[in-house]
Amino acid sequence: MSKGHTIESLHGDLVFKEIFGTQKNVRFTEYLLELLKGYERGFLRGKVTVLNEVFLEKTKLKDKGITSDVLAKIGDEVINLEMYMSFEEDDLEKSLVYLTRIYGTRLEIGEKYQKQPKVTQYNFCESCHVSKIPEFETDFLFIDRKTNNIISDNLEGYIYRLDKLKSVAYDDTRKEELLKIMKMIYSNDSEERFKIAKGSEMLMDMAEVMKEFVNDEAVLKFKSLVGKNEEIARRNGMREGIQKGKKEERVTRSMEIAKNLLKDHLAVDKIMQYTGLSKQEILKLQENKKRV
Repeated sequence: MSKGHTIESLHGDLVFKEIFGTQKNVRFTEYLLELLKGYERGFLRGKVTVLNEVFLEKTKLKDKGITSDVLAKIGDEVINLEMYMSFEEDDLEKSLVYLTRIYGTRLEIGEKYQKQPKVTQYNFCESCHVSKIPEFETDFLFIDRKTNNIISDNLEGYIYRLDKLKSVAYDDTRKEELLKIMKMIYSNDSEERFKIAKGSEMLMDMAEVMKEFVNDEAVLKFKSLVGKNEEIARRNGMREGIQKGKKEERVTRSMEIAKNLLKDHLAVDKIMQYTGLSKQEILKLQENKKRV
């Protein structure tokens, strides 16, 4: 295989965010959600809004705000998409925290809890090291363990193990198309992605956008800077530096979500609950927004 055909896997922060987490590519997010939810083709057209859209800053590494998660909205329902290279026990707990936190911050003051909007989370992982998740697809709801009756279907989550792709056999067109997308997520090779996408106009468009994006000059420069920083960290055993970077990334993610919620005129106290930011940080964002 020639070097020119090899591109970064979709589990990478940049590509995953570009394909499913930007409003300009929202048609891909709509299509993925139609497949995941079993809707007819085109059912979600124009109905999905990306809440935490973050763009790649083209000046310096320090300014970037790309994250692997995608937060979208369909009417009142919130969808959380997460991509993991390695899914550990801690990641399972983290996904549950994300899911319940989003669910717990959707009501306005004075509203009845019965009106709590639905929250759905989809976790995709390249490899999984959680013994209680042995299958390709795992879903979870709040149920009564004695009767297995569903207590609430307003809060649900799914985990897809991409390392189990070879063992999966689907028997309907919708699931076959979803499987193709997951194979594209798992693949590292541009030529292979186009081969997988052949026959589907949507997937061919997706493969083309991936190819263009990963070869963008700013993305290549960014990846180079990331690689150099990671190499320095490895050489010097800078575990603290990596942890600090992850913390800064989480803060950046929360800041971007807060900006979008301010645009929707959500109350400051609700944004505090939703993002974990302090009132002072949110008010500062609000003040900066007024100056722009």
